[in-house]
Amino acid sequence: MSFSNVLGIDVAKNSVVIFDQNNQRSINVLNTESALLTAISQNLWHPKDCLVALESTGDYSFLPMQIFVKAGFIVKLLNPIVTKKLIKSTIRAKKTDKSDAEAIALMADYGEGRLVTENDLKIAKKTLIRLEGKITSLTSSLKRIKQSLDLKSENGIALDEAVKQIDHLIETAQETAKNIWKLSKNEQVERQEEIISSHIGCGEKLSAIISAEAGDIKRFPSSKQFKAYAGIDPRIYQSGEKDVHGRMTKRGNGQLRRAIYLAAFVASMHDEDLKEYYQKKRGEGKAHTLAVCAVSRKLCERIYATVTQDRLYEPRCPQEEN
Repeated sequence: MSFSNVLGIDVAKNSVVIFDQNNQRSINVLNTESALLTAISQNLWHPKDCLVALESTGDYSFLPMQIFVKAGFIVKLLNPIVTKKLIKSTIRAKKTDKSDAEAIALMADYGEGRLVTENDLKIAKKTLIRLEGKITSLTSSLKRIKQSLDLKSENGIALDEAVKQIDHLIETAQETAKNIWKLSKNEQVERQEEIISSHIGCGEKLSAIISAEAGDIKRFPSSKQFKAYAGIDPRIYQSGEKDVHGRMTKRGNGQLRRAIYLAAFVASMHDEDLKEYYQKKRGEGKAHTLAVCAVSRKLCERIYATVTQDRLYEPRCPQEEN
């Protein structure tokens, strides 16, 4: 679909700058639903004529993205790392909200960015899952503090009351994490999550995390792009005629990468094919972590294949593999 105009949006916490490429002008708008809808109406922007582009900057960009999508516009999300590189290379001696919005519009006009899907607007479950993860992490930190206090108490330091308070915090945090996880389970289970959960190693919790953090997996042109998004693609070192594959790039979504790694760790023990693959890597001299990383990439490829083909995973014995 071709558009006669592109709107580039630079997002801040309380306001946005919208650059109208056709009119070569920018306007400042409050980052609120009423202000954004008023801007659309007053400037006569129409979904059939305008492509909307903004950076994927998390919570702040969600509202304008949601408003324009619900108003019928085609919206593209751009990687902030890529836009920053363009801004540095093309705009001299100045960096303003207007110039950023203009650069975003220019990149979208050149075909950069990915289209926003319905899954991008379904963030309730993702938010709850992330919150549960943060509270669980906090619980682990509290437990380490308690261990330190217990050690000091054993050495004769009177810390009984402090230990009681930490115990109470740990109990409260564990209960809170459990309740938040229950809330996330009340959200509808999408087909993608169902498919991911059919893979050995991807239990109820990990499949929910992988699906929520990955977004619509079908949007990736290939499993290679999916692995890059998770940051589990290997670094490549070139020297002369040799290409050496190294550790994970770790440049993608950290929560997604960790969930896939944990699933791969379980799969390397319980999935016959991946267990054999893990042992093969160990036999080649790979350390345990690197071998699990290799299994992670295999698992990513499997998840991508089953999701894009809309089918559940059916385990196969190693001898049945080609």
